[in-house]
Amino acid sequence: MTDLPQVLREPHQVIVGPWPPGCPECLRTRRTAAASAERGAEMAVGVPDRELPSFLTDTVAGLASAGPEAQRFWIVDTATLALSRHGFLADPHCPSCSTVPDDTERGAEIGREARPKLSPESSRVRRLDPGELDALYVDGQSGLIPSVTSYTQHAFPFTGALMAVPGVGLEAAGYGRTRDFTSARAVSVAESLERLAAYAPSRRTGVTAGWAAVAADAVDPRSLGLYPADRYRLPGFPYREFTEDAVTDWVWGYSFGRGRPVLVPESFVYYRLHRSGGDRRFACEISSGCALGGCYEEAVLHGVLEVAERDAFLMAWYAQTSLPEIDLATVPDRRIALVAERIERQGYRVRVFDTTQDHGIPSFWTLAEDITGTGRPAAVSTGGSGLRPAEAVLAALHELSQTVEYVALLALDPGWRERAQHLADHPDDVVSMADHLLCAANPGTFDRYAFLLDDPPVQSWQQGFERRHWPSNTDIGADLDEAVRRFAAAGMDVVAVDTTATEQASGGFRCVKVMAPGSLPMTFGHTARRVTGLPRLPRVRNPHPHPFP
Repeated sequence: MTDLPQVLREPHQVIVGPWPPGCPECLRTRRTAAASAERGAEMAVGVPDRELPSFLTDTVAGLASAGPEAQRFWIVDTATLALSRHGFLADPHCPSCSTVPDDTERGAEIGREARPKLSPESSRVRRLDPGELDALYVDGQSGLIPSVTSYTQHAFPFTGALMAVPGVGLEAAGYGRTRDFTSARAVSVAESLERLAAYAPSRRTGVTAGWAAVAADAVDPRSLGLYPADRYRLPGFPYREFTEDAVTDWVWGYSFGRGRPVLVPESFVYYRLHRSGGDRRFACEISSGCALGGCYEEAVLHGVLEVAERDAFLMAWYAQTSLPEIDLATVPDRRIALVAERIERQGYRVRVFDTTQDHGIPSFWTLAEDITGTGRPAAVSTGGSGLRPAEAVLAALHELSQTVEYVALLALDPGWRERAQHLADHPDDVVSMADHLLCAANPGTFDRYAFLLDDPPVQSWQQGFERRHWPSNTDIGADLDEAVRRFAAAGMDVVAVDTTATEQASGGFRCVKVMAPGSLPMTFGHTARRVTGLPRLPRVRNPHPHPFP
């Protein structure tokens, strides 16, 4: 006989359930994370333990005795008897019903198999199903995603997913920028799942040691980019200086260059760790390189693409590299011209530069340059990379359009120019993504883009195509192997840590954190930039905060 579920009384409602998998503690965790402050206060209010009114008893009894359905519960409105059914996912860290597995070297080994792509031109093995994503993840009462908002005031469809993080609460996490709201919604949910995977480990970390003790099996933290010695002397600087004996926590990942598992500093993988011992971190890390896919190979490939995009952008900025500008009139894909034209209607000139670096991953810098001369934000930048150059440029332009609109909102503040000038004069006060955008948009320091904008070499799309050409493959693994080969030719390994938890696995997804030792890591906050110890950037010619959004 099926065990009866819990019946929980709250102000104005009765909760019936859950049915396993998952337990009452999991449900409490999910509902608390998804609740607004007002709703959370209501949930905490005790209700006197007395018998339910008779008109409620039959309803609740009928629900409680119904056959179980996995991971769901019912809410009964005590005033109207209105019923609502809700789903939830078990908490992988639940102390009552979950067992956190150990992180092991063997667990980091990978098995490869054929993974056909949607088409030779695609970089995905499956399409996102908006209905399935909503059913599994979106629920205002208990979902990982309590709500998804469509913003209709933008030039192109734009959505944002609100994520419910156990122990943290509600956070804006995932964004979708596509050509229709349905797919944008699905992308924003998927991006939230991707971010959640890197908040905290889903496996129990088992290696705590200094680098010298594990060097034969570990990535050298210095190859990931650290800080100059004087940075650690700054008052309140939250990171500690690396030494070979400095003890830190390590997790197992996979080195494609070595062809075997390797140890990676945990804090370079899980960037939102909430635990004592934060003093074990050597540097600031963000979500760059985190990726989600329909299989392991797809996730790693997209992590590599993001690492390449950010590395290419930062290399160009910090080295003040003169880049070839693409003549957009020669691009065969007319969607690119149409998106650029929508941005130019706002009084900006759209310029696209080829940033493809020695790793050979097609990468681009898109920039909107003000041509009105009215003292408004002067420059806005985004970056893009992809197997197919046209798709990479198109994605970057979609983000550029939305970023131009966002910077315009920041500029509604009457004091924005004073703030932007202050940030330009005091770069250590640039601490957030918005600060980077304002500092970069300051009309008073537009000359910082002279290396990029003053008489660049112009090339047609056809002239640059060979440099950006990617072979046509039918299997996603072949694309990953090609990316790994290109990084290896540039002297860089590709290392991936599988960060998949039960939340992502429930939807058939895999998540990874990808890093390429020796590449330039993206960070936000000028004092957090990591440019020390990276041989590909022997000298930082540009001391100013980067303009990446």
